Amino acid sequence: MQHGSRWKDGASLTGIATQHVGSFRAMHFHTGSVDPVADRVDLLIVGMPEISCASQIGGITCALDAALSGTLSHLRAGGVFEGRFGETLILSSPPSPVRSNSLLVVGMGDADQLDAARLGRLAAVAMRAAVQLDVRSMACLLGPISIDASANDVAQAAREMMIGVLGALDKHQDRRKVDDTICIFDLRTLHADIATDRFKAVLNQWDF
Repeated sequence: MQHGSRWKDGASLTGIATQHVGSFRAMHFHTGSVDPVADRVDLLIVGMPEISCASQIGGITCALDAALSGTLSHLRAGGVFEGRFGETLILSSPPSPVRSNSLLVVGMGDADQLDAARLGRLAAVAMRAAVQLDVRSMACLLGPISIDASANDVAQAAREMMIGVLGALDKHQDRRKVDDTICIFDLRTLHADIATDRFKAVLNQWDF
């Protein structure tokens, strides 16, 4: 595997085309489009909302749930993992056809209440859980709000997500880890370039 510090725009990880965002310590950030079933990373991070009359598993998580024969839906319906805000669940070695080595599910709470600030908090929760695991590549599929969100909403969501991630890394006490880790933000929005630029802006302004 190539180290993230060597990556440039258009590089790929197991077939995932990426655009380089920047680095913080040994974490190298990229944006790209990740297939939650077919693509392989050490850790796949997805969000799942609570059950409500207006909130069903959909989008990326729906495709993943279908590949897992409805496992995520059954866990939620059975109260094992309800999707409460900030709740986390790790599934090691998910079965075929999912190719990622492990899966981190993050509860998103009521989907109707999800905004940029809450998405940033979820990104921090996800990164705090991820750094406890021995992974060299991760894909974060906690997208910025929704595919049809406005440019301003996407920009705000991207800003809060990167602040949350960097804040979690800043507070991580084990700084002995020197192995490069690649983190890909999956962007399914009409304003992916705006999100990428906002990621870069926050990273460039972060107080190292």
